[in-house]
Amino acid sequence: MSDDLLFRGRFRIPSARHPGWDYRWAGVYSVTICTRGRAPCLGDVVDGQVSLSPLGAVVAEEWLEIPHRHSWVELDEWIVMPDHMHGILIFHGRSREDSRRGSKHLQSQSLGAVVGQFKSKVTKRIWWHLRQKDFGWQPRFHDAIVRNPAHLAHLRAYIRDNPRRWQRFWDNAP
Repeated sequence: MSDDLLFRGRFRIPSARHPGWDYRWAGVYSVTICTRGRAPCLGDVVDGQVSLSPLGAVVAEEWLEIPHRHSWVELDEWIVMPDHMHGILIFHGRSREDSRRGSKHLQSQSLGAVVGQFKSKVTKRIWWHLRQKDFGWQPRFHDAIVRNPAHLAHLRAYIRDNPRRWQRFWDNAP
């Protein structure tokens, strides 16, 4: 068994991040963040439109705060769904020439640091202000590096159409 799969004698999941890519680099990133257990606590979809719960409203408010906390990050298309959210973040950060890969640990000004702080801020507000101590996120998040304008256009359309797909899925569920 590879030592890379063990941490303190236990199995660990290998990183899903693209090897050789510095997630502080300027670029466009798509992220999907899910609630723990995919609990549909962030709202409902009614007639193809998302109606946010108070928890979902906190998620939306904190997402809008990202550019204020991280001046090099710009928001693009995004949506909060009942059990997850999708967002496109544009990093106006380091060029590839400016940055040196070093540590395998979470680096400040990286995509992981931005998303981690967002998740933390949301959780704390929900726990303390809304008194919902059972709220949580899945430990990780899904991301994709957006490579070209066609990929970006596809992701934007996917995000905009997400409530209609959700509605069709639940309307046709067994």
